[in-house]
Amino acid sequence: MRKQQVSVLMLQETHFRKDHVPRLSHLTYNRWYHSTWPSSASKGVSIAFHKNFPMIVSSPLVDPEGRYIFIKGNIWSCTYTFGNLYAPNLAQAKWICKVIDLLKDFSEGTLILGGDLNLSLQPSLDSSTGLSSTSHLALRRVNVAISSLGLTDVWRVLHPTDRDYSHYSVAHKSYQRLDYLFIPTHLLTSCSRLVTSFRSCSGLCRGRFEVLT
Repeated sequence: MRKQQVSVLMLQETHFRKDHVPRLSHLTYNRWYHSTWPSSASKGVSIAFHKNFPMIVSSPLVDPEGRYIFIKGNIWSCTYTFGNLYAPNLAQAKWICKVIDLLKDFSEGTLILGGDLNLSLQPSLDSSTGLSSTSHLALRRVNVAISSLGLTDVWRVLHPTDRDYSHYSVAHKSYQRLDYLFIPTHLLTSCSRLVTSFRSCSGLCRGRFEVLT
């Protein structure tokens, strides 16, 4: 992560218990924010900032069930909101649309959203079989909800026909892209490059993009 110069980490499936969150004293990433499941070491999402990342956090919004965390603050004179999601295995579309409604009320300024959606938004490209267990109508609702935030799947825009998967389902014997990074549409013209490194183990999805302003 240090070699890739990642400024913001978004982790899913951290599996921290609410009453037993480890004190992460990493020299490079010294500011951590967690959403945990209170009753067991399951679920969980975290956001961490690089020590040199000039983000002054004003308010976090933490899911009590360990499925999402939103962080809002200022970088210099501009307001930013970072969101990290870990959708459930069932009724993903309904859950995502509900959480996006919460995010609409919370977010200010420039919004960056990432996470594990547990579904493929464009099965024809994001699934090795071209199929999805989520209905076409439900997928459309999710895509419309994300678009309503003014966000777009930046990796898909830069790689319109490529296939890159982050999960293998043993039960379905198929590969899928479940991990996404969304940025505001107006930033696409200044997005110089995007490097993605997907890891399904430990629920870690890392992405780095550089925006030239």
